[in-house]
Amino acid sequence: MARHKEFQPEEVVDAAVQVFWSQGYEATSIQDLVDAMGINRGSIYDTFGDKAGLFEAALERYFAASPLSTLMKSASDASPRGVIEHVFDGLVTLGTSPEGRRGCLMTNTLTELCSRDDKLAKMLGSRMLQVENTLTDLIVQGQEMGEISNTREARALARSMICTMQGIQAVAKLRPGEGTLRDIADVAVASFD
Repeated sequence: MARHKEFQPEEVVDAAVQVFWSQGYEATSIQDLVDAMGINRGSIYDTFGDKAGLFEAALERYFAASPLSTLMKSASDASPRGVIEHVFDGLVTLGTSPEGRRGCLMTNTLTELCSRDDKLAKMLGSRMLQVENTLTDLIVQGQEMGEISNTREARALARSMICTMQGIQAVAKLRPGEGTLRDIADVAVASFD
């Protein structure tokens, strides 16, 4: 008979997200995860397979709550341009908060691991394509409504927005101040005119 888990997987994955986000994958030990998650090594291995399996679960959990995921969920709730501007505002606010120093877990993972881990690269590439498709749809809607200029191709604008969103989170690690991050966001949004 299988033993009942005495922890909530979502809660322990949330704790793992915080550790990986603060330290990165390579610098995080199993002991760091045991300490943060409040479960033993055996439970980690039984539930997630290994550190890599837990990291994949942490990335999925992070993505579900990220500003880009919020964008995808709210895509039909407001004006297309307003939704995108709201995401940029959120990134600027996050970038000036204490948490902003950690950057974006997805961007951090892209730079730390994806050049040598094809599975992670494929996983994150799939997530980025989802965001790109959502942004493209929003931009097309905005162009049809006259909120966004149609002088640029929607998919090209979407790709530029993704790079800028990731860039804001990377630059935020340097603590450049709100003015710098706001400048980056404003220039990105100005490309809609």
